[in-house]
Amino acid sequence: MLNFRKSSSSSVERGWAWIVLLAFIIMGVGTRYFTERTMVMFAGLIGLGCCIGNAFAPSAEVLFFTQSFLFAVSAMTAHLPSMLMISKYFERRRGMANSIANVGGSLGGFVLPFFLTFLFSEYGLEGTLIIAGGLFLQFLPAGLIMRPIERDIHINEEKDRNGIVLHKEDKECTNNLLSNQTDKKNVIEYEIQERKSNSLVNINSNHMNCSVRSAELFGSSLDIGSTVSIENINAGRSQHHSLSTSADSNRNCCLKVLFTLFDFALFKNPTFILLMLMAFLVAPGSTIVVTFIAPFAKDNDQSTNMIGYLLTLCSAGDLTGRLLFVFISDNKVIQRSHMLTIALLSNGLTCLLASFYDTFAKLAVFGFLQSSFAGTYYSLINVLIVDFIGLENLRHGLSMTTVVRGISVAISSSVVGNYLAYSSIKINI
Repeated sequence: MLNFRKSSSSSVERGWAWIVLLAFIIMGVGTRYFTERTMVMFAGLIGLGCCIGNAFAPSAEVLFFTQSFLFAVSAMTAHLPSMLMISKYFERRRGMANSIANVGGSLGGFVLPFFLTFLFSEYGLEGTLIIAGGLFLQFLPAGLIMRPIERDIHINEEKDRNGIVLHKEDKECTNNLLSNQTDKKNVIEYEIQERKSNSLVNINSNHMNCSVRSAELFGSSLDIGSTVSIENINAGRSQHHSLSTSADSNRNCCLKVLFTLFDFALFKNPTFILLMLMAFLVAPGSTIVVTFIAPFAKDNDQSTNMIGYLLTLCSAGDLTGRLLFVFISDNKVIQRSHMLTIALLSNGLTCLLASFYDTFAKLAVFGFLQSSFAGTYYSLINVLIVDFIGLENLRHGLSMTTVVRGISVAISSSVVGNYLAYSSIKINI
């Protein structure tokens, strides 16, 4: 048990590191070669394996693998493709649809603690984890109903028509280029033949009585141009071109893989750079604060039952904030970017006053407000990406912001964890 506690200090960093890596792989490669339906159904099977692995893990290392790696695969494979499909399904009420989709976590905060407590008392830890793994199988029917919409079909048909027109134009341009090249080739051959005949006349007139040596034949550039065959030049050029083409193909293969994971063209948009910066700075305050509410309440001498009520209020605040703020912004009362700015500033101000929360009533207000303000970011970020860079860039934009958010949370979790460990050691000394 002592060894487990020593090694568990890096579990948060390991889990977020896997999420950071898998965000690029899944969103960059997965959505390119697989449909959202396939990925969501695959997430259900991986989630089942994760819970079964947790139930029968023989050591802490295996538990870290199943809970960090497998759970990260399941979470990213289910969540991000689902957000992509929701953004494709809705246009006018896209913000409300994203908020309702994210409300499931808040509702789970109400129901799952009581349900899991009942299962633990009836079936023990292993039975509870196996049943929890069965809940992941809900992704199978959820993935089956993720069907493509008709708008995508019309867009593809329009692209095909445009492709046919462009193909015809390309063929005409190609024919014109070939005809121009043929004319230039005929002119060049005529000039070469004319120069060759003139050189022969000069040789006969000036060296009529002299024997011509082989060195004189190759003494001038004109003779070289007249004696070297054009076909040999073209053959040499084609051989050199084939070697350069093979090198370019290898380089293009690497660039193709790189551009599958990264869309560097998005960095030309200054708005997208601001979104990335916001994701890095906002993620810790919107993600990990709720993790420390329970230890913070424990430090203020709150009982276990009161902490349970406090976490329930946090879930209620998350649910209220997601629906209220997004409803206001979705009805164009306030712009979405302005609403997100108000929520993030309020969240920061609420966290700065944490030293004044020393009673249960104050802690309840803090948990409710902080959860309501923090949940607004996750409800609006997908909509803002579509508003700023377009729906066609949502796949790369969502994956890249998720990676930046994961890196930020991993760094902040490591810093906060080490600080808490150092402060506790200092207090004990």
